[in-house]
Amino acid sequence: MEKDYQHCLDKLAAAAPEAKSAVIRSLLPGIEAALNSGQRPKAIWKALRKEGLQISCRGFHMTVSRARKMRKPTAASGWGKQDESPAAQGLQERKVDTVEERDPLANLKRLENRSGFHWRVPRI
Repeated sequence: MEKDYQHCLDKLAAAAPEAKSAVIRSLLPGIEAALNSGQRPKAIWKALRKEGLQISCRGFHMTVSRARKMRKPTAASGWGKQDESPAAQGLQERKVDTVEERDPLANLKRLENRSGFHWRVPRI
């Protein structure tokens, strides 16, 4: 008794979304294209409302804003996960084997060599 689960999921994915936020997320590339062409967000909302999208103007703005934020990678989520060139990866592959090769004061030395005026409080 084998069921066709994949066919069921494909059919659901092909159907139009029920949630308004999902509709706007699916339309986001077109909304951004209209915004980039110079259309105002309110004009886009009015056009979509004429086609039957029942959402308030404020709700439309909020949903578009949230959808755009979801697409942009944040500094915390994308930190350290960027694609690097093979040359940069090769430099990072060099491992330090012993403690003597590491410099525990490297950060302090780097900070002392920065340009500009930096006041150091004298020790008494």
